[in-house]
Amino acid sequence: MRKFKMKRAFRKIRKRAKQFKKHPITKRNRARALMSYIFFNIVVLFKNEIIYNWLGGLKIYIRKGDAGIVGNLYFGLYEFNESMFLLHFLREDDVFLDIGSNLGHYSLLASGIHKCKSIAIEPIPKTYKQLLRQINLNNLAGYIKALNIGVSSENLEMYFSTNRGTMNRIVTKGYNNSIKIPVKTVDSIINEDINLIKIDVEGYEKFVLLGCKETLQKSSLKAIIIEINESGNIYNIKNEEIENILFAHGFIPFKYDPINRKLINLNSYNKEQFNTIFIRDYEFVKERILKSKSINIWNKKI
Repeated sequence: MRKFKMKRAFRKIRKRAKQFKKHPITKRNRARALMSYIFFNIVVLFKNEIIYNWLGGLKIYIRKGDAGIVGNLYFGLYEFNESMFLLHFLREDDVFLDIGSNLGHYSLLASGIHKCKSIAIEPIPKTYKQLLRQINLNNLAGYIKALNIGVSSENLEMYFSTNRGTMNRIVTKGYNNSIKIPVKTVDSIINEDINLIKIDVEGYEKFVLLGCKETLQKSSLKAIIIEINESGNIYNIKNEEIENILFAHGFIPFKYDPINRKLINLNSYNKEQFNTIFIRDYEFVKERILKSKSINIWNKKI
């Protein structure tokens, strides 16, 4: 058994090492990334949780299994392209809507680095409590408004799984390990002029957008970061249905090259990764990105 565990551990290390060769931050800091990964996996054998000094003065609680945020420890910045787009685009006076906030990765970046207002929506009570801890650890309660609700195309109550970690989702009433949670439309809870939205709701993205009709029409909204990756199949939703709603509101799919600050136009949603950046008013977004201050990550300014 011990020999099996050792082999499994080495396989995981090799897998991470391959990922570190490709990541824009870790490919020049592979030793640091690998040591951070090994260090964390040793420490969690003795401690349930650590506090990690992240970037821009931010701190984060990290525990084993916190898939939505733990990667920041050894990648420097997880979901790098999308996170850097957010950091290069947002400004202090903006409002960011984080739908499916999980442990607050995007909201912490938006409000912690730029001091803009964030509205973080996280339906699972246990995860929501962890989100609040992250917010309070960084003294950001005045900048991040956290809501413990779900989001859909109408106001009602729905069942959510509680046993799938970062991949908890809407389920049927008879699903084991589920909880009934109030669900609202974005239009019914948001009265601010939103500038950027991130949506990650494990396949339920179409219904979130259907409850955003008024919000999607506002000229203040310039970009949406949204997960499109076949996860909607469980609800009989095709990826094309999601992007067609965005097309109808003038949003065009892009991928972002943060190193060169370049927006690359796509014909469809990004099939190379889970998230796609949809942009409306390209020239406005491009100008903002080019004028944005650099972000220092592991002594590399981006």
